[in-house]
Amino acid sequence: MAVLNQKTGGSFSLWAVVWGTFTGLVISLLGSVIIGAGYYFTGLSESTMPWLAAGLLFISVLTGAWTAACRAGSMGLLHGLGVAVLLFLLSWLFTATVIPAPVVPVSMAQKLVLTLVAGALGGVLGVGSNG
Repeated sequence: MAVLNQKTGGSFSLWAVVWGTFTGLVISLLGSVIIGAGYYFTGLSESTMPWLAAGLLFISVLTGAWTAACRAGSMGLLHGLGVAVLLFLLSWLFTATVIPAPVVPVSMAQKLVLTLVAGALGGVLGVGSNG
């Protein structure tokens, strides 16, 4: 039984990145529903929407990266950045198909930096919390 719980250190796990990305997407979807309900049922000003959206993106990537790094057990930075890039691309593709608006390079660069920072931080924390 103890052999099944051992981690193989030093290898990249694509499955861990996919699982972390899925986790991040679920967090993002649930967070969007909660934030949307908050705007609908309360008097929250729409001027707070960009801040809440950025916060949700950060938390989603951070959680997904942490999950991927925990599952992989090593190479947390690489797994976290993998989740960050996948979530960035998926969110950009979803937004581009659902809300066809012109691409603003500055906004995209800001979101990319935000996701990369969250992914790196989540990956390092995930491996560090593995014990």
